[in-house]
Amino acid sequence: MKPRNTREKILATSRKLFNAKGVSVVTTAGIADAVGINEGNLYYYFKKKADLINVLFEQFTEEQMQLLDGQQDMHLWFQLMWDWRFFYRDSMALFTLEPLLRKRLQEMSNRVQERALARLLELVEQGHLRASEDELKMLLENSWIISTYWIEYLHSRHGITRITRKHLELGYQQMLALYRPYLTGNGASLFATQS
Repeated sequence: MKPRNTREKILATSRKLFNAKGVSVVTTAGIADAVGINEGNLYYYFKKKADLINVLFEQFTEEQMQLLDGQQDMHLWFQLMWDWRFFYRDSMALFTLEPLLRKRLQEMSNRVQERALARLLELVEQGHLRASEDELKMLLENSWIISTYWIEYLHSRHGITRITRKHLELGYQQMLALYRPYLTGNGASLFATQS
């Protein structure tokens, strides 16, 4: 969707640049240049880079909440990870730039995990999964670890610095492997339609 105004264009361009180059490399001057405005105009909307990060984090949180309310397709989690990969890849740079982001990320993670657990319990009630609540909590925690740190794992374990959609598909398959032992016949067919 094409940004409708200058503020939206700044946000969309910033996200694209942060994903492509990294938060610590991208400057406000570079963002302004990519948007086609001067840096002073950018400061009219965002006084500093941390202000941009905070608004982008709000958008990121909103997308996660919408995903939880929608269809439960684990591919969509990895798509979200791709769309917002700088939040996963550049966490230390982000926390340095905006220290309060660490607490906000923890709060958001708690909310997302609570809602995700409720959705997993629904899948048990619907007969797609066979697991206790304690097992679901472990599955959820392990899924969170894989989805959150998959990009960093690829970098540190395999030296991969340019992440592609193929790498995200591998992450999805890793996460799906956690759920396979708990899937019922109905659940297996549900997850088969997502791959």
